[in-house]
Amino acid sequence: MPSLIQTVMDALPSDTSSKIAGLIGESPVATMKGIGAAAPALMAGALQRSSTPAGATDLLAQVKEATAAGNPLDRVGSVFSDEGARNDYMSQGQNLASRLLGGATGPVGSALSGVTGLGGGAASGLLAFLAPLVLGALGRATGPTPTVSGLQTLLSSERANILGALPPGLGSHFGLGAAAPAAAVTERSGLMRYLPWFLAAIVALLVILGLRNCGAHREVAPAAVAPPAPTTPARVTLILPGGGTVDVTQGSIGFGVAKFLESPEPAPKTFVFDNLNFDTASNTLTPESAPTVSTLVAILKAYPNAQERVVGYTDNQGDPAANQALSEARAESVKDDLVKGGIDASRIAVAGMGEANPIADNGTDQGRAKNRRTELEIVKK
Repeated sequence: MPSLIQTVMDALPSDTSSKIAGLIGESPVATMKGIGAAAPALMAGALQRSSTPAGATDLLAQVKEATAAGNPLDRVGSVFSDEGARNDYMSQGQNLASRLLGGATGPVGSALSGVTGLGGGAASGLLAFLAPLVLGALGRATGPTPTVSGLQTLLSSERANILGALPPGLGSHFGLGAAAPAAAVTERSGLMRYLPWFLAAIVALLVILGLRNCGAHREVAPAAVAPPAPTTPARVTLILPGGGTVDVTQGSIGFGVAKFLESPEPAPKTFVFDNLNFDTASNTLTPESAPTVSTLVAILKAYPNAQERVVGYTDNQGDPAANQALSEARAESVKDDLVKGGIDASRIAVAGMGEANPIADNGTDQGRAKNRRTELEIVKK
């Protein structure tokens, strides 16, 4: 049985990303990356709501509301064929997304923008589009007579899958933390898992005792609450075809490529390299980029029938012709390193797109940095 998130992804027709891109005003590449982050975010919202009886009851009502006229998973393609139906769908989706996320659509949309390069409005639109599908997946999995307890049990069993698919840092918006490492990685003991809660309780008790000792009539300013420490993405060990293993960071390109190649999701699919950098105005990879390339070599070796394409991009600064040449040279450098690692050169095509297809605003330093990117497209599995 596919996971809840995979059920959502399987319902999207192959040309959906380009159609949604037109709907939200973004490039297909950025939109596809956004879908891969927004669907887990909405499912995490459902997981968080199911943690209390009242929240689970409201969530069940949302599932029934979303599926009252038929499961959205079965009619997603028809949304684009009728403008009136599309407007009604998006209006309902905005309401459902807000309720799924506990009214935190804005902060979650901003977080999605940060990890995918989508504009804020585009991220909110994507959440609205996917919310009915997420609820449809819950409706399909719980059957024709869903119950509150059944919904809670379902989401509890999917917790690891949901958190594992969330981009780094998004879990903090739902109070869910990071995903537990995969089975191949040693888990923390039960005591260590709850140690932060024990410490928090002790601190709270000490504060209460301190206030009592300060006198009944003395006012004490409330204690400052330290912001939560940033979570570090978990390292997991993935088992590859043939029995080999590879250590990857959740949310990295290696993690995404490995999960995609083992899944039934059809190609093509594009991934943006992370931790891959070049010397300024050069096609020479920095030494820090070597682990990213070597991880991909290990993964691609395990899938010898896969075909890939490396695509380079620049920002819009400088001469367009020079940018195009530089982007192609950088793509060639990545291919060369993959071939040196043992990947057959005939499997890998390259392209230099220069300043075409920006995924962020070239008017800012941050936007230009996102546009100077290298992508790996899995053309065939």
